[in-house]
Amino acid sequence: MSEPPILLMGHPNVGKSAMFNRLAGADITESNYPGTTVDYTESDLAVEGTTRRIIDVPGTFSLDPKDSAESVAVDLLDKNPDATVVCVLDATRIERGLNLAVEILERGYDLIVALNMWDEAASGNIDIDVDELSSVLDVPVVPTVATEGTGIKTLIDRLPEASPTPIGSVLDAVGFTRAEALDSATRWDLVDAIVDATVEYGETEPTLPELIGTLTVKPWTGLPFALAALYGMWAFFSAVAGFFTDGYFVPLFDAHWLPWLQETFPFEGTWLYFILVGDPAATNSFEAFGMLTSGLFVAIGVVLPAVFALYLVLAVLEDSGYMARLAVLLDTIFHKIGLHGFAIVPMVLSFGCNVPGVAATRSFETEKQRFVMMTLLSVFIPCGAQLAVMLSLIPQYTGFIVLYLLAGFFVFGAILDKLVPGSSPELIVDVPPLREPRIGNIATKLTLRTREFLKSAVPFVLLGVGIINVLYLGGAIEWLAGALEPVLTGWFGVPTDTIPALIAGFLRKDLAVAQLSAISMTPFQTVMSVIMVSIYFPCLATFAMLIKEGSKSGGVVKMLGGALLTLVAALFLWGGLFHLGGILTGVA
Repeated sequence: MSEPPILLMGHPNVGKSAMFNRLAGADITESNYPGTTVDYTESDLAVEGTTRRIIDVPGTFSLDPKDSAESVAVDLLDKNPDATVVCVLDATRIERGLNLAVEILERGYDLIVALNMWDEAASGNIDIDVDELSSVLDVPVVPTVATEGTGIKTLIDRLPEASPTPIGSVLDAVGFTRAEALDSATRWDLVDAIVDATVEYGETEPTLPELIGTLTVKPWTGLPFALAALYGMWAFFSAVAGFFTDGYFVPLFDAHWLPWLQETFPFEGTWLYFILVGDPAATNSFEAFGMLTSGLFVAIGVVLPAVFALYLVLAVLEDSGYMARLAVLLDTIFHKIGLHGFAIVPMVLSFGCNVPGVAATRSFETEKQRFVMMTLLSVFIPCGAQLAVMLSLIPQYTGFIVLYLLAGFFVFGAILDKLVPGSSPELIVDVPPLREPRIGNIATKLTLRTREFLKSAVPFVLLGVGIINVLYLGGAIEWLAGALEPVLTGWFGVPTDTIPALIAGFLRKDLAVAQLSAISMTPFQTVMSVIMVSIYFPCLATFAMLIKEGSKSGGVVKMLGGALLTLVAALFLWGGLFHLGGILTGVA
């Protein structure tokens, strides 16, 4: 008979996942809970010579679920009646977590309490009598600092001591009248009594992080702070991308790699040379357009530095606790399009890569919200790879193009909110305090995200270059250019030479923008073409993710059908509107 599992439970933002990473073994598995879009993580943990499964349960505020993540948490608890529950509490806000711990005790589970963020509680002059709290609850209580690994060994050693406690004994310990079941109000009164008996709050002056944290969620001070943070993020992204691409990779590829390949690769003049190396007379890697020239240069020389910079900034914002504040601040704006403030998370992720951005829509509670967000991300948000190429080719227009696409995001979001049936629940979030980002956490996130990006980006870029070159050789590009000439030149005002870029865009948007650099166009046509490629069909990796997520959000046909209708409407209306604006202002 297998050993009972260990369930790691707690509110969101209490360090539960950091604790799981400390407890977990090498074999970590992320699974999708059946019938939902909610993920949970599990691994193995050695306890007294036996191996037990440990599950990082989705964060929940109570056992009365209010959204899909909380429903999964309760379901995991119900399906494992013999489980040992590690209830992770934020020691700086102990009363919030105690309510959940009491609910778990009421259900008769073996319980052990981890008082996490113990260092922050101490620095905040919060004195928790651990022995007294353990006596009142009649379960082991262990102070921990998950990010530093403090108390983790003690927690593991004391897991066998976890035990169920009749709620009546807890009531007796604080002088409450015994009751068979507690209603919500009585439970909170009990929590208050436990806190009064075990916790002392000393006098403290607000710290600088606390003062800044307060200012970041107030509209009059928070919005300027948010604009400054986002501008700083953009400036850092642009500076790092330009520094490494122009300073190192352009000289490396154009002065060394490209000439060497052109001279040493055999079979010049054959189809193989054309596909792998490209134009033998090209003087730079953008124009060569071979798999081993433009393909590698775009993926490694242009995209990698930019995506690395973007993921670094994102990891810092997440680890500092600012991302949750940004969500609260922007909640009103996103409600105008039927979403809530945490839409900023998949949105910012998509500026790195649309694939994790689409995956992050799982956090939305309703099918309507997931459909709207996935559609808007795949149509209007340019990924970091595409932005990197834009910054390299047309830096003077990149900011304007992004603003125009963001305007389309909110305009079509408002339209979809009116057309798509369904509800849009309010945002409920526990805002964590501002903290100094941990280098270890940032490094872990950066490594995982960059690795996943490289696994999906490099193969598709190389494949895209190869397919475009094969279509060139077969005459398909010339045929498509003739067939689509009326639409391209009449409605959008761009030359038929953009056909290869549109085909490449289905594989990689950054590859498509890079191919536009080899076409002779006016500045307006260049900007118009980039906007078309951006709104045009999502790249293959994003398309695959839409299919995967669509199967869990109302069906693949509904997801893709609605997304494609929106895409066509956005391409012809939003793209055509830009062309009309160019005609009226005399720049088209």
